[in-house]
Amino acid sequence: TAKFTSSKVYKSLIGSHNPDQAFGWIWKSYCQPKHKVFCWLLFKDRLSTKNILRRRRMQLENFSCEFCGQGIEETSNHLFLSCPFALQCWGMINLITPDTDSILQGCDAFKTQLNSQFFMIAFILVAWTIWTARNSMIFNNTQMTLLDCKVFLLKEIRLVRWRVKPSLSVQ
Repeated sequence: TAKFTSSKVYKSLIGSHNPDQAFGWIWKSYCQPKHKVFCWLLFKDRLSTKNILRRRRMQLENFSCEFCGQGIEETSNHLFLSCPFALQCWGMINLITPDTDSILQGCDAFKTQLNSQFFMIAFILVAWTIWTARNSMIFNNTQMTLLDCKVFLLKEIRLVRWRVKPSLSVQ
């Protein structure tokens, strides 16, 4: 007789799907839950970028990136990896943005560049800073400068620092 278990049903429904290891990195990071969910949405391409809104048939004046004004559609890949503003934000922590169309590959490249066990915190918080600056521009009509972003990032880092185990906080 075959034993019925919920895990067997789940496996038969889902199949042998192996998610990218970056998804595990999110949940193991010391970031706040809001940051983790944000990053998960980013990796799943579910953030409400203008591209997603267009795909959902929402009517907007335009679907261009708010930062660069080059008429390029605001996709997650553009907003976080190729927009000149994003390049400057990643540059705040001395990262060179890889030439890729995949956020997951970008995260993996940043992991290699940072070579630190805390690379995911850096990735999540810089991406969060970019997202916050974008939303500030759209919803508050306020443009954050690079200095504003640096101050915001440092504030977020200080908050996450309290979540790190005391034995690791020196690093």
